[in-house]
Amino acid sequence: MNILFITSGFRAVYHFFEKTIIEAFQKTGHDCESYNLNNGLLNGLKLKSESMQPDLILVMSGLKISIPVLEFIKQTQVKSAIWMTEDPYYMDWTVPLTPYFDYIFTIDQAALEQYQQRGHPRVYHLPLGTDPQLFHPAPISEEYASDLCLVGVPYRNRIELIEFLLERTDYHIQIVGRGWGKYYKEWVQHSNRNIELVNAWVKPETVVNYYNGSKIVLNVHRPSDEKYNRNRMGIIAKSINNRTFDAASCEAFQLTDYKEELECNFKDGEEVISFRDKEDLLKKIDYYMTNGEERDHIAKAARKRVLESHTFQHRIHQLLMKVQS
Repeated sequence: MNILFITSGFRAVYHFFEKTIIEAFQKTGHDCESYNLNNGLLNGLKLKSESMQPDLILVMSGLKISIPVLEFIKQTQVKSAIWMTEDPYYMDWTVPLTPYFDYIFTIDQAALEQYQQRGHPRVYHLPLGTDPQLFHPAPISEEYASDLCLVGVPYRNRIELIEFLLERTDYHIQIVGRGWGKYYKEWVQHSNRNIELVNAWVKPETVVNYYNGSKIVLNVHRPSDEKYNRNRMGIIAKSINNRTFDAASCEAFQLTDYKEELECNFKDGEEVISFRDKEDLLKKIDYYMTNGEERDHIAKAARKRVLESHTFQHRIHQLLMKVQS
């Protein structure tokens, strides 16, 4: 197939996603060319489409796409698909996009159910995958070592969880992500706890080091009612985030807050360990800190599952199976 891939317009981690997706298409023998709407807007897209003659137009995320571009995609009569990669947190914006596309792919099961209820005939659950060539086990230097590591921005539930752990434990905690500065200053002023902060967005190839250096990776999902969301329907996410796959691919042991769809991807208790609340988390941290052999066995099983089922190559195969059927 000739695939015209319209990128998200976002930077940071989306650059990694999009590069890996294009490579996955190309590895399967398809011609995939990307187009960034920030560079050429509608006229450039028309020229690109005319020269390429695509069999499929695939839009990543869609949160920055304009109405004129949507109308152009619909009137081309080319098969079109959108991969909703921020669901369900911006569903005020994504629901109006659905009539313009033949195929809807979403990373979240709860979002899928909403799109189906609104009558779209071809909606599919397609989580983001991972790249096991990038996210892999590796030796690390001391600067990346920790007992507990949390990678991500400071959502309300993550802040509360770190404060809880600082009050109740003496473990060495490492936080990696932009926006934690003011909380970190308060914590170090009022306690002598063993906490470190990398207050910046960190490239995936560096995140690999933090995952490999931590005894336990804490994976805490974004709240469905976070103040930055655009989710007036209050849809509560059911599916796991892409960080679950990345950490597992590094053969890192992780504790993740429970999601309904977790066991559709990993065996809870054998490949990934979930927790239901803070006290449950604390109990499991203490247990696995003192049972390193069991921790390593679970982490190895997680990596094995990723290689079998959860790479971007798997995801692109699943997407193409739907649009070609």
